[in-house]
Amino acid sequence: MHVLRHAPEVSAFMETCPDLGVVDMIRQRHEELMADDESSMEELVFFVIPEADDTVAQVEAVLGSPLRTAEGHPLWEVIEMHDTCYEMVFVLTSSGYGALVLVSKQDSHSDLLDLCQSHAVKAHPTATP
Repeated sequence: MHVLRHAPEVSAFMETCPDLGVVDMIRQRHEELMADDESSMEELVFFVIPEADDTVAQVEAVLGSPLRTAEGHPLWEVIEMHDTCYEMVFVLTSSGYGALVLVSKQDSHSDLLDLCQSHAVKAHPTATP
């Protein structure tokens, strides 16, 4: 699993990631979040990119929170379906600090894909890279 908490980590990951859809999504979201120039990435967001064998439980461990309540209610804000990946958005603190989990459609564990497929909404055309 790739956990990118700092801008240099994001840059290094984008240079080596073979999934160009994921790279484009990271680039777009990073640019959108950094547009105000008043906050650093570390104050706003971190990116999580699961690898093929990473499960829901492993994503929960990285986030420090379950993905659903005990009653099964989702704790994510939205799961958007893009051409090559799913984007799961989590707001983790009252200040708005959050995580973006990017799940590749081609190379992800079946439990993550099943979760995303079951709950995803189609991304707005202007929101896709």
